[in-house]
Amino acid sequence: MTQTKIYSLRKSRQILKTSYKWYEKRRQQLPPDQLNQFELQLQQLDDAILKQKRAEASSLAHQLEAFCQSHFKKSWWEYAVEMATAIVIALVVATIVRQMWFELYEIPTGSMRPTFKEQDHLTVTKTVFGINVPLATAHFYFDPHLVQRTSVIIWSGDGISHLDSDSTFMGIFPYTKRYIKRCMGKPGDTLYFYGGKIYGFDRDGQDLVELRENPSLARLEHVPFTNFEGRPSYIDQNRSKSASQVVFHHFNEAIGRLRLLAYGTIKGEIFNGQNWVADRPEAQRYSHDTIQTYSDFWGIRNFALARLLDKEQLEKLTSYRASEMEEGLLYLELRHTPSLSYPHPLISNHFGITLTGYTTVIPLQEKHLKALMENMYTSRFVVKEGKASAYRQGGEKFTALSPAFAQVSNGTYEFYYGKGLSVGWGGITSALPADSPLYSSQPRHIQKLFNVGIEMSKRVEPESRNQPFFPNRYVYFRDGALYAMGGVLMEKDDPLLKSFQERELQKERVSTAQNPYVAFKDYGPPLTEDGQLDKTFIKTFGLKIPEGHYLALGDNHAMSQDSRYFGPIPQANLQGAPSLIIWPPGDRWGIPNQKPYPLLTVPRLIVWSIAALIGLVWYLIHRRNLKKPIFKKLP
Repeated sequence: MTQTKIYSLRKSRQILKTSYKWYEKRRQQLPPDQLNQFELQLQQLDDAILKQKRAEASSLAHQLEAFCQSHFKKSWWEYAVEMATAIVIALVVATIVRQMWFELYEIPTGSMRPTFKEQDHLTVTKTVFGINVPLATAHFYFDPHLVQRTSVIIWSGDGISHLDSDSTFMGIFPYTKRYIKRCMGKPGDTLYFYGGKIYGFDRDGQDLVELRENPSLARLEHVPFTNFEGRPSYIDQNRSKSASQVVFHHFNEAIGRLRLLAYGTIKGEIFNGQNWVADRPEAQRYSHDTIQTYSDFWGIRNFALARLLDKEQLEKLTSYRASEMEEGLLYLELRHTPSLSYPHPLISNHFGITLTGYTTVIPLQEKHLKALMENMYTSRFVVKEGKASAYRQGGEKFTALSPAFAQVSNGTYEFYYGKGLSVGWGGITSALPADSPLYSSQPRHIQKLFNVGIEMSKRVEPESRNQPFFPNRYVYFRDGALYAMGGVLMEKDDPLLKSFQERELQKERVSTAQNPYVAFKDYGPPLTEDGQLDKTFIKTFGLKIPEGHYLALGDNHAMSQDSRYFGPIPQANLQGAPSLIIWPPGDRWGIPNQKPYPLLTVPRLIVWSIAALIGLVWYLIHRRNLKKPIFKKLP
């Protein structure tokens, strides 16, 4: 014999309320004796609840529940109305909570690695900067002083050009996707990139020291471009099949253009802030105080694209010879100092453009390859039957361009800071064993990880001298040392680095007007001789953040589509900030790597107070109703 479950007083009261609704609607359907019985049960249950007699109320509630189930049945229309009402209420509540208070967020891509990785689950607060208007790109209230440089922001793609942000909220309401990036500039800031760091000052002229000294950024690096071309736009002025002009945008600013003139002549020009003028790449050979060449902008000249070559590839794919330099296990080829005049851009069919910049080579020995492995990072990638593909939320694609990792077992992997990880269910990672083939110290293996580790595509493997596809790997100087993947590759007193610098300067000296060359060298940070920020230099060559906009950059600069591509984010698009990493478990669980946001702010207090007030009103009404009878006999 089964034991009847004892209902709580709240459950019994809910059954009473539901039964009373049936009484109001269907009492005429009952014969007099059943109606009297129904009314008696309603009255007895109401009295038991008011007297706080739980056991008695539970017994009566079970009886009343059985009576209603046997005498009243809902029509399909009533079921549909109840279901629709419940769904609408749930959607309204969920929309208000998720848009104005907090929500859960899953990271879909690797643009913010290592701070946030694919499959990470976060809690996101929507009350950090202001109070959002639900399902709109607007605020009821917003305080720009609460937006913190170097902290992470969540923002809407609404109105951002060149982003496919159309989506739906809960599969019903039109909605724009939300994105996550780090805020590295506020309205009025002027910024310059050097040594993987950002130097700058605010609208009041204050040095933004936090951009380069914040501990949260210690192992992150920032590069002012993903590729030299930025975002090119092709213009067909003559309505022909091929373009007559291409304009190059970085940070959504048109900074350069190539014009196709008569007889196939191409003219490269830059916008110096006032006019379009001829690009003069040789300007980098001497000090100048105005923008004169493409690589002047924002510190582009301080960074080079890089790939690794073996000796055979060096001889075949470059103009350099191994005999011209020290012997290397591998050779680091650098593309640097791009311009629109020289070296001449590579032009493919329909005016497709690749800016190669100048090319140089550094030989690497065993200690340098070891340094590369100690700082190695890759995308998250999947290996299947000896082939690799970049991890994608919708599933990987294995094609003829998938690189081979023949000795690696099937699975999902990633590298960061030289640590190889195996990725399991739900994004949970575990360290690879020391004997994993992915830790191989063979030069050919290190070359492959470096060259294809971001794209996981053979199209960036060395194949030709003027190859348009180049790995998203970057090399730069910082205070005399040469850096790659965020770590020191060569110390400033390294004999190979000194020899390289001598060769670069010599090649620059002997170059001619017909065949010029600009050395890849350390121009130094934008500081004065006394170590203060050189505001005049940064104002001339730096990036000015427009009013009402914020610079949003991905921590994983090699895999991030961010403000470098579509420009600073309008203030109205800022929606909130991550507060906690709640999955997967591990050393990143909890508060993310960022400067913490204040706990008590005006928008938070307003929203929390409204929520608390609603809760208090509900509680008082509920308590009041508990002391009031429900059943009232109808005439």
